[in-house]
This record gives sequence, structure tokens and C-alpha cells, in this order.
Amino acid sequence: MRILGIDPGLTSTGYGLIDVDDHGFKAVEGGVVRTKSDQPMEQRLYSIYSVIRDVISEFRPDVVAVEELHARFAKTALLLGHARGVAVMAAGEADIPVHNYQPSRAKNLVTGSGRADKQQMKQAIAVHLETPDAAKNEHVADAFSIAIAHAVMSQSSAVAAIEASK
Repeated sequence: MRILGIDPGLTSTGYGLIDVDDHGFKAVEGGVVRTKSDQPMEQRLYSIYSVIRDVISEFRPDVVAVEELHARFAKTALLLGHARGVAVMAAGEADIPVHNYQPSRAKNLVTGSGRADKQQMKQAIAVHLETPDAAKNEHVADAFSIAIAHAVMSQSSAVAAIEASK
């Protein structure tokens, strides 16, 4: 299974692509879409959308996992929602299912603690992906953590039983 994890943000949207097989997880690609705050909103959103669309087109993930919003302030949540929306739209355009994860849930699944700091996240991701430099920065690390969280959850027999009962 190939999973694209996305950490949406208006200034920096991280993405991390992993392959999952019987031997574990392997980093395929990771990066950040950066936009400038002095650009018009529509240009910033188009930049995010077009890069995510291109990543999906090139690497053909089976599923997309996206970090859910966790902003404390309404304006921040709205801006993050725009970035998240265009990333989800790119997945929808490619007819790829999208799954959503709270950041604390991903941290817990990846590190064993929902309160892990950025350095702990980077270290845990390096261990999971067996690549010391996979998490180049915090946005890529967060994106990989979302992808890993989905891999863990999708392999869970409890989750499979819940999905089957729906």
C-alpha cells in the first residue's frame, strides 16, 4: 500500500509518501509546499493544490491521510481549512480515498505519546522509516507521522472489524 500523508498549512504544507509492506514502512518522497504571505490567497492555494496534485499524479498513492485541524483561533482554523481543502480536493480529483487524523493521535501511534515534541517525532519517524534523514523538517515529519498513523490503523484488526460493521 502507498500512503500520502499531508500536514496542511497555508505557509508550509508538508507531504510524506510511504510504501507499506510485510517488512514495514519505506519513505518514498517527502517535501514542503511553501507559499509567501504577501501572495494573494488564491495563488497560495493554487500552489498547494498543484504540487499535491503533481505528487499524486507522479507517485499514485492508494490512499491519502490528512492531519485534521487543530487551531485554537477561528481565523487560523479558517486559513488552515483552505489549505486542507485544496489538498483534499487534489485527492478527490484523483478519486483517492482520504482519511483524517488528529495530530495527537498520530503522535501517539508513532512515538507512544500524544505529547511528543518535534525532536521526538523526527527520531521516531527515522526509526519507523529506517532512514535517519527522512524527516527533513517539522512539516515533513508531521506528514510522515500522519501516513504512518494511517498505516498502523489500517493494519489493525480492531479497525477492520469496526469498518466491516458500518
